[in-house]
Amino acid sequence: MINRLFACCCLGALICASAQPLLAATEPKAEFNWRAAPSEEQIASLTLRQAILRAFARNPKIAEAAAQIHVNEGDLDAAKSAWYPQISLQGSGGRSHQTDSSGSLNNSGSAGVTLSQLLYDFGRTGGAIDEQYALSDAYRFALYDTMTTVGQDTLQAYLQVKRYQALVTASQSNVKSLEHVRDIAKLRADAGLSSQSDVLQAETRIAGMHATLEQYRAQQRSALAQLTVLTGVVPVTLPELPEALLKQQITLDKIGYQDSAAVRSAQAKQMAAQQRIKQASSNHWPTIKVQAGRTRYENDSRSYWDDELQLQVEAPLYQGGLVNAKTRSAEGEREAAQAAIQQAKLDINQHASTAYADMIGAQQRQQAGEAQLASAEHTRNVYADEYKLSKRSLNDLLSVEQDVFQADSMRTSALYDGWDATVRYAAAVDNLLDIMGIDREKSSGTTLPSLN
Repeated sequence: MINRLFACCCLGALICASAQPLLAATEPKAEFNWRAAPSEEQIASLTLRQAILRAFARNPKIAEAAAQIHVNEGDLDAAKSAWYPQISLQGSGGRSHQTDSSGSLNNSGSAGVTLSQLLYDFGRTGGAIDEQYALSDAYRFALYDTMTTVGQDTLQAYLQVKRYQALVTASQSNVKSLEHVRDIAKLRADAGLSSQSDVLQAETRIAGMHATLEQYRAQQRSALAQLTVLTGVVPVTLPELPEALLKQQITLDKIGYQDSAAVRSAQAKQMAAQQRIKQASSNHWPTIKVQAGRTRYENDSRSYWDDELQLQVEAPLYQGGLVNAKTRSAEGEREAAQAAIQQAKLDINQHASTAYADMIGAQQRQQAGEAQLASAEHTRNVYADEYKLSKRSLNDLLSVEQDVFQADSMRTSALYDGWDATVRYAAAVDNLLDIMGIDREKSSGTTLPSLN
């Protein structure tokens, strides 16, 4: 029986030892050229959802969070391995002297195999496994939170491009309107109804508006460059923004903290800390395992086998206060994790409240801007007719043109400030990606959203 056990154990150990180098040799090695800059390509159109998905595939923070899940998978397997049989081979060479009641032996070498199996350790191994399961949830929710952050950054960059596109359009419209005023002034000057100074004054305003237009174009190029860095593409056009963002339900008094990835990640870390307390306190109790082994000894006169099959109990009596120190440390980690939960909730409340206040303010400014724009456009039409009849000066007409542009600019800025606040609120309450139709549950672990 012992001979059969020894042969099986040796065969199993040799198979495991020989398989590991083979797997390592056949596994392909990933190549990464850190000197190369991130690639970019030009596409015709880039929707908001495509921009977010491309940012996911490109952002290293998401890759880092996914890699942390890989690390946890290895740690979980390592914790589970304690319940599996442990097989080891040992051998030694050189002389050793053994003395007992029957005489003495001079051994020249030994070789053998040992098989051990953990039976019970009062929760140490179970606690280690449960800790890794809790950390698995923590890292998965941390990945979700990172995806929300990257999605928010991409959305805000997208909005900045759209904002400056709208301001460029408003500037171009005002340039055309000023050119129309200049043409009227030129006709009046040619007819002798006014002086050439009116024409020069209109051209000065046109030159100033061209400067404003180029400033907005420069800001648009800067915003587009930022979006390109995030997504890796240079879009020719950007489609309109989805109205679903503006239709989300605002519930400041009933925020679902339990649905937030940041809160759930902190909660999972607290559970992991509780398991570490369990592990630390269980070190007061013994470890029970069974061990079998067979060792061959060689000496000058004869050779012999040493067979063992034992039930081993290891119980620490004194370790200099190590167990209590580890327990206190684990309790401190649990308290820190509990504080992190409250901090995550506080951050959600603060960001959501601020975003909601900015959203209301932007809506009110937009409404005021639209009313001001309608009034300024009506005044412009009246002033234009009165200028033709010499009842108004050119300064009056240019002044109202400036009013029209300011009202249009304020309305546009308020519109996109409202969009930005809406994005920040959705990110704070952690439903931004749900609104965009991106399911993070299907994208957990190493499976990230595709670009389809």
